[in-house]
Amino acid sequence: MALISLPQLKAQFTPPFEPPSIVFVAGGRTPEPSWLRELCREKDVWAVDRGLDSCMAAGIRPSFFIGDNDSVSEEARQWSREEKIPSLLFPPEKDLTDLQLALKEASGTCGGPNGMRGCTAILTGAFGGRFDHLFANLYSLIWAEEEWGVKVRCEADGSEALFILRSGETLRLSGLEKGGIFSTLALSEKCLGVRMAGTKWTIGEGSLYLKKPFAVSNVAEAAVEVSLSSGWLGIYWATREYAEREQKQKGRN
Repeated sequence: MALISLPQLKAQFTPPFEPPSIVFVAGGRTPEPSWLRELCREKDVWAVDRGLDSCMAAGIRPSFFIGDNDSVSEEARQWSREEKIPSLLFPPEKDLTDLQLALKEASGTCGGPNGMRGCTAILTGAFGGRFDHLFANLYSLIWAEEEWGVKVRCEADGSEALFILRSGETLRLSGLEKGGIFSTLALSEKCLGVRMAGTKWTIGEGSLYLKKPFAVSNVAEAAVEVSLSSGWLGIYWATREYAEREQKQKGRN
């Protein structure tokens, strides 16, 4: 099985693929520094634009910095120069986003599609902020795997995690906090042969559809297993504390 180990849980994919060797630290919500340090241990760290600030705050020297530098603090820019971090800079006016540029660049470091062995990575610093960024980040991961052979099946921080499952795969999540929020989201037009166990409400074998997103706000037990016959499926998990905090915030609004 392919194992993706986060500080708060473990994810096992079947059939197996190479464990993640790269962590992309993007410029969304800043991960908690101790969480980020644990995630990045013994991995190649790429700072993507304002993700450089997150790396600096956690005391992590990235092996590479990529982006248009438009949202990076002056302090982080100075730190990058002092640390002599290898960088690839782009103008703000460009066709691809900073994350898309990082994914494409990574494909050249460890193979690519068409039967070649590609990279496997984790994305953090991708939650929070504008909806268009969240949407583009998520579908960029599917695009990167299909187009460039870069496999990023997890975007996460200490409060939320989203895993991506594709046709013929099974995902088992263990070490979950009981009572955490769990949702399954069709990322392709149809997701067929969805089986789910370990949640309050289960699907024996069913179908999910992109335009009918009803399988949300489920409740996870200690371990959850999901399998998929056909399609691209998003599997979302959030801590109970985070979900309750968001609910209270919604009530105040």
